[in-house]
Amino acid sequence: MEATDYNCITCKVRSCSLLSACDMPTLKAISAYKYPRSLQKGERLFSEGDPVRGICFIKQGLLKVELNGKLGRPLILQIAGRGAVFGHRANASHAFHTFSATAASDVSYCYISRNLFNKITDRSPELKRQLVNRFLDELELVEKKIVNLAHKTVREKLAEALLMIAEAYQYEETKLSFQIDFCRQEIADLADTTKEQVSKILNDFEKEGLIKCVARTFSYLDIERLRIIAGYSSLPDEEKNTDYSSSPNKRYNSLDI
Repeated sequence: MEATDYNCITCKVRSCSLLSACDMPTLKAISAYKYPRSLQKGERLFSEGDPVRGICFIKQGLLKVELNGKLGRPLILQIAGRGAVFGHRANASHAFHTFSATAASDVSYCYISRNLFNKITDRSPELKRQLVNRFLDELELVEKKIVNLAHKTVREKLAEALLMIAEAYQYEETKLSFQIDFCRQEIADLADTTKEQVSKILNDFEKEGLIKCVARTFSYLDIERLRIIAGYSSLPDEEKNTDYSSSPNKRYNSLDI
């Protein structure tokens, strides 16, 4: 893991976090009272029902945000990475975590106690505004997840899960490959389906020329078409009748899972 800067003022992660627009006094105050922590892969940052004791700013690594599902099987709501924050929604009426966060890889983060963070927030209108924006973003995410669970097919949900994984690892077509730590069962938990369905539909995607899959290596042929399947964008009229399953030589990049 690369060297980590824990000063909010010079931290590169600040640009993608809720501290991005905060003024210098706010950044100095948070820097003065926070301290670094880390998790190894598989460790819990917190569990569903735990009291919220502080605010965690994720600097490196990825976490699975999970809810307890049917028969004890988790439902992965999202994959949280650099810039994510946990514990910020707590108040006197909501003092417990409503989900679990588990390290999917080694994680480094900054921690500040809830009381100190609240005092700093009270003196920072910009931080308050950023928190409201974060609340709205998270509400929108939950609303979309509810709709997806109720109305999307397994094929659509799996396409969306692959896109979420690609986004979490900052996938770009110009990159040759990148490795992730999610197994087929975890992909199934992200898509709210079974491991068997994941294997079947991934095989279908490969036959259609969307991915090239060998064991834990996924080669993305066309991220835009996965977006179309997931319902993120529309298929151009001239492509609606195109048979992509007969085009196995399209350019692709690798994703090691």
